[in-house]
Amino acid sequence: MSKVAAVGACVIGLTLAHSEASAETKQDLVDDRAMGRCTGCTFEDIDASGERMVGIDLSGSTFRNVDFSKSSLRLAIFDQAVLENVSFDGADLGGASFADARLINVSFVGAELDAAVFDDARLKETELESAHLCNTQMPTGFLDTSDCG
Repeated sequence: MSKVAAVGACVIGLTLAHSEASAETKQDLVDDRAMGRCTGCTFEDIDASGERMVGIDLSGSTFRNVDFSKSSLRLAIFDQAVLENVSFDGADLGGASFADARLINVSFVGAELDAAVFDDARLKETELESAHLCNTQMPTGFLDTSDCG
């Protein structure tokens, strides 16, 4: 089963029984991409590197040990999510939102964060400065334009 098919299964399952959301599989994450939404999901130990999940709504979800390296996550919504030991290295997160999210040991090395939003996000062992920052709203509310050119 492809990674894309897995994400869709998660969305369908959560639509039917949101309160029973538990650790979803890599396939569930990919299937959700097709559906565009998987709020309140839990994803652990998943390699989703190189996936294309543009505009997916993952609000309130939990991610532990997930690799999104080199993925396309433009306009993705991670609002109020918990991300722990997650890699977005080299990912395209233009316009993505992490408002009020909790990020613990999250890597953004070489990630594109153009117009991304981190309003009220809580960062622990996480640095955004290793990413490309252009019109990026930082957790403090400051608009970082350091990499605009």
